[in-house]
Amino acid sequence: MNRNAVISMKSARLLGMLLVLAGSVISLIPLYWTILNSFQPNEIAMKVPPELIPGSFIFDNYTYLFTKTGAFRWFINSACISAVSAALVVYFSAMAGYPLAKKKFPGVNVLFWTVLAFMTVPREVLLLPLFLMMKELHLFNTYLGILLPTIAWPFAVFLMRQFISTVPSEIFDAAAIDGCSPLAMFHKILLPIIKPGLGALAVFAFVNSWNDYIWHLIIISSDNMKTLPLGVASMSQELTANYGYLMAGASFGAIPLITVFLLFQRFFTSGITLGAVKG
Repeated sequence: MNRNAVISMKSARLLGMLLVLAGSVISLIPLYWTILNSFQPNEIAMKVPPELIPGSFIFDNYTYLFTKTGAFRWFINSACISAVSAALVVYFSAMAGYPLAKKKFPGVNVLFWTVLAFMTVPREVLLLPLFLMMKELHLFNTYLGILLPTIAWPFAVFLMRQFISTVPSEIFDAAAIDGCSPLAMFHKILLPIIKPGLGALAVFAFVNSWNDYIWHLIIISSDNMKTLPLGVASMSQELTANYGYLMAGASFGAIPLITVFLLFQRFFTSGITLGAVKG
């Protein structure tokens, strides 16, 4: 390889890194603006054009959020619901993806394509049937009613099926010869192997549940069961909404999402890479 080719490769790599850096900075601007305005009075938060470098900071918005609203209760509800939902989605999706990837039975391909077909169905189409189902089961305004519709997620089943397809079948054959039961094979062999995939799906499921504003708005009627996005949105329904308060609530709600991503970043990155190996 001649010198010009090496210089061209380095220039292309540098250009790519600069583009990625620029994209990262642009994507972080809304988060920066939200956090910044959470420390500003309402008149500054509504100012056009916005002040990207303010002269002072106040904590009145957070004082109001934590003392005049049920923010802590909303936060606990969101955290518990999202954590439990993510755990259930990860476990049952892995359990559903295992036979689709490694078991041979009549109709397995039809079943898999059915899962893919359900991925194309808009969530809004299912809201009314889900609401009527939860009402008939007397699960309206209950935590179980919030959680049950989130467990069956076609995307999660598809993702787990793709991850499990990358695991060599010889491992399961050897375990079966040693007398390992299918359930033990799933828990003791499969789950430890696909930890990166489980971590990636956990991030997706947690964020999906945390941001599921529409379903929570439909199924929740009592104030003590409100989630944080629902509670923050209710603050904007006042006659004169204070955008400083809303920015404080939005910033407070972003903390768990950022924390979960940082905790699972290693699994998320390796999981996405592993899932792309085999389609």
